[in-house]
Amino acid sequence: MNNSDQNADSGELMYVKCAYCGKWMDVKPGQMNQITHTLCKDCLEKQMKELEDLDKEGT
Repeated sequence: MNNSDQNADSGELMYVKCAYCGKWMDVKPGQMNQITHTLCKDCLEKQMKELEDLDKEGT
């Protein structure tokens, strides 16, 4: 059994926070009171738009 399986079985939860805007998004199995980061939908869309704009400028 790997570490993530052990955490899921233990019922411990970690918090999920947007790395860009700081919005609290969710909880998921993990180490108690730990925080993991991702991008919320709004920030992901904003970042993808910026990448598209950079691609257009580069061509």
